[in-house]
This record gives sequence, C-alpha cells and structure tokens, in this order.
Amino acid sequence: MLDRVGRRNKTPDGQFEFTFGSDGKNLQDPPMIILPNLALNRMESAMTGASRDLKFRISGQVTEYKGRNYILIDKVVVPPETTQQF
Repeated sequence: MLDRVGRRNKTPDGQFEFTFGSDGKNLQDPPMIILPNLALNRMESAMTGASRDLKFRISGQVTEYKGRNYILIDKVVVPPETTQQF
C-alpha cells in the first residue's frame, strides 16, 4: 500500500488503527490495525506535540489475520496543512 492519508485512532480494546481519508469516490476502506514498530512510535510523538488533529500519509505492508487487515507501516509523514481559498 502506497501513500494513503488518514488518521490514527484507538480501538475500544486499546489497539491503534489507521482510518483512511475519503478518496472522493465514495469508496471507504475499513480501518486497519497498526502493527507496533518505530513508525507507530513516530506517529505517537507527533500527536503529543500537535496543536491540531493530525493526518498522516503512510506506506506499508498489509497483511490479513482472521478476516481483519493489519498494516506494518514503512513510511509515515505529516502532510503540510493546506488551506483552501474560495
């Protein structure tokens, strides 16, 4: 999976999951559990110091276990905040 934007959330049972942003085509991928690694640690650090709700652009390897998708993140960046002018 390459360069998808979304948010990191916490499940009711305490796991972290990645919720994908809308792609403008009404296709919404279900959230994926984030497998723990240094990329998840970087996401947590970025959120600790943030004064806004952060979106992340991630790339990683997707795997499936018992019908649920998991992601091992290889790359994570915080895209610059964009402001739209009308």
